[in-house]
Amino acid sequence: MKRLSTLTAATTLLLLLALAVPAGDATAQSAKDLVGTWTVVAVDTIDASGKKTPQFGSDPRGSLIFDSNGRYSLTLIRASLPKFASDNRAKGTAEENQAVVAGSIAHFGKYAVDEKDKAFTFHLEASTYPNWDGIAQKRAFTISGDELKYGIAVGTTGVRAEVVWKRAK
Repeated sequence: MKRLSTLTAATTLLLLLALAVPAGDATAQSAKDLVGTWTVVAVDTIDASGKKTPQFGSDPRGSLIFDSNGRYSLTLIRASLPKFASDNRAKGTAEENQAVVAGSIAHFGKYAVDEKDKAFTFHLEASTYPNWDGIAQKRAFTISGDELKYGIAVGTTGVRAEVVWKRAK
């Protein structure tokens, strides 16, 4: 009888653990899970009231590549950037140059993952926004299936950003 009680208790415990721990990619939050190429789905700023505004338009373009050696490269571009009338990128008008600066960002460097905090940190070596050169930016993230999502606090205004990527196939 004592053996039957022990077996029942062990079986019940295993069933409860199976129900309590999500399976598969729902728990994927490690450096290994980030490795690969991701394509951007959405980049939204979210104001204090919860209103979302697409930062790079409704159809942003971009990629985020994490390699297995701790290096990354990120590029985000608004789909509707204007063509330069001069057909020479070094001779854009002030308006054309402003649209490109406001409609794109790129940076690369090294990354580190804190699996306990479910966060990664970009260690930027260089960026198209030079004020970011040499800084670190920490991002809490989640991976669910082929979707990577992370948030960004933007200053003290209550505005934040949310970036969603899908794994490239």
